[in-house]
Amino acid sequence: MQQQLSDAELRERVDAYLNALDRPVPPADWKALGPPASPLLEAVIADETELPSRRAKAVNGLVAAAPDRASRLVGTIAKDERQPVVVRIAAMHGAGQVLPPSRAISELRPVLRSARSAGMRAEAADVLARRQGGCTEVRDQVARERSEHRAAFTRAMKRCGE
Repeated sequence: MQQQLSDAELRERVDAYLNALDRPVPPADWKALGPPASPLLEAVIADETELPSRRAKAVNGLVAAAPDRASRLVGTIAKDERQPVVVRIAAMHGAGQVLPPSRAISELRPVLRSARSAGMRAEAADVLARRQGGCTEVRDQVARERSEHRAAFTRAMKRCGE
């Protein structure tokens, strides 16, 4: 159920959630803010002077508060090698939550196949392993990986029943 907050209250709540250090903000708390929080969260996500941790929390918040809006951003952010790792990982997990399986696969495939970091490729594999049809992509990528990188894909391969 969305709360009726004034603009000032909404801004204050979003800021408090983004600044929370002791514990993650539950998705239900973000969801309660709803789509009105979108412009505030999108501004934080786009602001490269913001701390990467705040930007990642803003991605998580947008995914919960306004999945439709998030679905337009998460794939692009996940694929952008210039983005901080924590922001890209939040976007990948968001893509796994808000995009239909086929679109999640097509948006994350470039990360899975060509991210510079094996850890980033493995994170994409883990997200895709949770989606219908994703395990085929994961298996194909693991077969392409150099042997020293394959251990990073263990979690995804377990999820795929390997």
